[in-house]
Amino acid sequence: MSTFLVRRLFSACLVLLGVSLATFMVARSTGDPITLLVPSNATEAARTELRAHLGLDQPAPVQYALFLLHAVQGDLGSSFVYKQRVLDLVVNRLGATFELALAAFAIALVLGIGLGMLAALKRNTVVDFAITAFTMMGLAIPPFWLGLILIIVFAVRLQVLPVSGSDTAAAVILPAITLSLQSTARLARLLRSSMIEVLEADYIRTARAKGLMGRRVLWLHAFRNALIPLVTMAGLELGDLISSAVVIEAIFAWPGLGRLAITAVAQRDFPLLQGAVLVAAACFVTINLLVDWLYTRIDPRVVLR
Repeated sequence: MSTFLVRRLFSACLVLLGVSLATFMVARSTGDPITLLVPSNATEAARTELRAHLGLDQPAPVQYALFLLHAVQGDLGSSFVYKQRVLDLVVNRLGATFELALAAFAIALVLGIGLGMLAALKRNTVVDFAITAFTMMGLAIPPFWLGLILIIVFAVRLQVLPVSGSDTAAAVILPAITLSLQSTARLARLLRSSMIEVLEADYIRTARAKGLMGRRVLWLHAFRNALIPLVTMAGLELGDLISSAVVIEAIFAWPGLGRLAITAVAQRDFPLLQGAVLVAAACFVTINLLVDWLYTRIDPRVVLR
């Protein structure tokens, strides 16, 4: 177990290192932030002084090395625009992103498991075909398009839900539904396939031959053994929901980490963008570590080595 954790932690560090390097390079390809931070009539001396103050006068490898040195100490730098510590800005927005992602994850988990189980039990029936058609449609519909349609229908015409913001509990409903659709479809399709495979296994037929009740066979034997691939996918989906919230937060003006990252890109706020992406990547890596640990709780045959 300890060896496994050491290996995974080492892999996680390599992933975060790669993410930080890629973000560093992409951020600097967007242009010079000095042109946005000073007035258009500023002198060249003022520009040079500000560039030196922000550390942008140093070579890129030196800037990256300094960023890593401070990041491992918990310091992600200061925002060019907000003049605040990046870590404080990110932490303040992270709660809203988690709220949206967890709400979407709960919807996807409940609907995905329900639809997947129903489709497997009603295999090759009208119910199965309808659920399959719904999941295919869910995978095909772009989330940003669905978000706009939901805003037009429920916020503009029916006026039953808020169009944007996070002032009320109802404000999370539309963005959570929008964000959860594709995850719901993927989880439902995966659980359907997994359940069908498990229900045709020999030990399920043996359990039924022994006279065990259908519900007991279904939940105690079949469902638990079908959970392994579902847990894998669910963990990936949760991480994906956190990273995919960028577009949804922009559409619904949700004050989360994704919207903060978009603002950082538009303003060429390098430290803020690097910090936001690095924290999001760290959340994704942590979720995957938890998924691996859950394997051993669901299936005793799985041993972490």
